[in-house]
Amino acid sequence: MIYCAKFFVLFLLFSLNISADELIINLSGQTKEGVLSLAVYDNAEAYNYSVKGEKRSEEGVFSGIETFIKLKDSHEFVINLPEGVYAIALFVDANKNLKIDKNFFGIPKEQFGFSNNAMGKLSAPSFEQAKFRVEGHTLQNIKLK
Repeated sequence: MIYCAKFFVLFLLFSLNISADELIINLSGQTKEGVLSLAVYDNAEAYNYSVKGEKRSEEGVFSGIETFIKLKDSHEFVINLPEGVYAIALFVDANKNLKIDKNFFGIPKEQFGFSNNAMGKLSAPSFEQAKFRVEGHTLQNIKLK
């Protein structure tokens, strides 16, 4: 019985260490309120497929947030994730049509952002540009464009 109790305590301590990794996302630069559509990807193929399309795809999203955000200076979100490599793509859907609206030239009319504040040349950044490692408490400060 004592061995069982010791095993249980060790198991709990080990389990807490495994799930202790958290991603803290700070958003700033918001100019309009709307629905935040934030996706965390753990593989390049799903990320690249999603950011090249008109609509964010749910396929391949490791974790995500979809919530209405009011206009304010900054927002903070916390997501518990296992240690690993991830990339974030997000936008604020001001007119709530579930896609990022673009003008005639293909430039987004709604605010968006990527992990590492990565920017591509005339397109969304690649997974390689946006990727980061989650280890313990990891912080991503993203300024909305």
